[in-house]
Amino acid sequence: MTDGWVTLTVFDSVPQAEIARGRLLAEAIPCILADRSLLQLGIVAGGIELRVAARHHARAREILSADYSGELD
Repeated sequence: MTDGWVTLTVFDSVPQAEIARGRLLAEAIPCILADRSLLQLGIVAGGIELRVAARHHARAREILSADYSGELD
């Protein structure tokens, strides 16, 4: 059985999307970024979708919603 990809969230900037993707990859969650814009030209008008394998959707949401700000000095 193959997993379908589902959109977890949409970002307005590349750095935010890459940080979220990196966080998921660190947790072994398969994910990809898919732009809905002309990113090659530096235009991110449509946003950047962070997509995850459907079976990992719930866990990916948990990971990205975790707030670690209380652990900062």
